[in-house]
Amino acid sequence: MLDALGHAFNRHDLVWLNIDAVKHAEYSGPAPMEPISALSLLHRWVLGNYPLIVARQADVPQGMLRVGLAEPASWGKRRLSFLVNPSDVLQHQTGPLLADVLAKLPLGWRFGANMLLVYLNELNMPAHVYGSTAIEALTGLPCITENSDLDVLFKPTSWESVSGLCARLKQLSQDHPTFKVDGEVLNPAGDAVHWLELCSENEQVLAKSNTEVRLMKLSEFKNAFEPQAGEVQ
Repeated sequence: MLDALGHAFNRHDLVWLNIDAVKHAEYSGPAPMEPISALSLLHRWVLGNYPLIVARQADVPQGMLRVGLAEPASWGKRRLSFLVNPSDVLQHQTGPLLADVLAKLPLGWRFGANMLLVYLNELNMPAHVYGSTAIEALTGLPCITENSDLDVLFKPTSWESVSGLCARLKQLSQDHPTFKVDGEVLNPAGDAVHWLELCSENEQVLAKSNTEVRLMKLSEFKNAFEPQAGEVQ
């Protein structure tokens, strides 16, 4: 599915809705909640000009978009899902770059996050924050708790850089054990796997795409980094 500018809606992307979107929205869980209460919360969220998170588009009716609302801890920290009309999206973007939110991260994270950014620059690898990290950075709402991890979506362009990332993340976890990175590695085919799974090099990994979750052979995940026929290297 594409937005008004022809850009695809991908997992972890952020969208801002117009207020009329609430009239057409449908609550779809997972928290046990009366739909009217959930839609009231969505109305409050949209009025605040806060972003929603593009979710996996599994079992979504044609012409609808599934988005998630991640409440801050002070609101109850529930995770709510809604079906909305893409025509009600006012703004759509990827999560902010890690480099752009460093100053907004908790003080206890900043040294580790700076080291991570140094490693990513060495690998020439883009990385976007998502989840509660992105929502707090963009809204100022207190979404990050003492149990939170830094959510990062890594976007390598080669398998060699994935191997380099694994080595550096392992080193970072040893040097700064209280700094936790919870993130996914996205391959060119649009499949994302948790970085710890890739580091373990098991034969199969749990891969998440925009539409499904499935077990995938590690070799298949790796092969997506190989140049395809007709591509210029």
